[in-house]
Amino acid sequence: MTNSTTRREAASPYGEWAGALESLITYRYLASRPHLIDRTHADGLMELRPDLRTSAGAVLGAPLAIAMLDVAGITIDRHWILALTQIDLAVLEDASNVGEVFLAGEVIKEARSQIFTQVRIYDAEDRSRAIGFGTANWSVITETPSGFTYPEPGPGIAGMAEVPPLWQAYSGRRRPDGLIEIPCLSPAIGTDRLHHGPMLVITEAVALEAAAQAAGTDELSIEHLALTIVSPGRVGPFVATPVFVAAQTDTVGCRVELRDHGRADRLVAAAFVQLRVSR
Repeated sequence: MTNSTTRREAASPYGEWAGALESLITYRYLASRPHLIDRTHADGLMELRPDLRTSAGAVLGAPLAIAMLDVAGITIDRHWILALTQIDLAVLEDASNVGEVFLAGEVIKEARSQIFTQVRIYDAEDRSRAIGFGTANWSVITETPSGFTYPEPGPGIAGMAEVPPLWQAYSGRRRPDGLIEIPCLSPAIGTDRLHHGPMLVITEAVALEAAAQAAGTDELSIEHLALTIVSPGRVGPFVATPVFVAAQTDTVGCRVELRDHGRADRLVAAAFVQLRVSR
């Protein structure tokens, strides 16, 4: 991190997201509702709509991860401008009959250069029923200047007559070669660099497609989603490519790389998704 980068981030309490804050789809589309409890704890709710599920009716990992990061962000963003580096989510069941999830989040460590958070995910109607568990690591850039207010959650898709696949809603489009890309930056996904929400959604969608081809069925559920962000996505198009797919019995693993073709194919993020064939 250069001093110029630090100065740019510190110019606004919202860092590089200042220019897109009111439009970022990550805070608008899922209607995730985080609630601050204290300096290190927050909780949240999110409805599991049909478009947040696989063809088998199992909950997608990316929306859970985004809601998890909302719960973390409402505690830490008011204190630090951060760069998210790692996300790890275990999905314990497909939540096929769960209408809403409850998330209980905690900041487990604030170090000098890193912040570590975790979230437990439950059925909102039965909080003894665990749906998943996730962690996230964040690199500290600088302290948040005064004036920060966490973005109000958006209304989701209320009133929409037709709901697109989640990856299309997050600015993904199909390339002639069959891959999925995000063509360029925009206020919906970030004007200075690509936001984590589209990274999660697009890489998971590509993993699902690759896994379906390997397994011979799209009746799949997500068991594990991990994403490592290694550099900012600055230009685009951002192309998601499956680079490893392995199927054994009812389990499929897939690694997807997201690269910035406008910056000499620089690696932006890499995801690993483990899926299970639904029977």
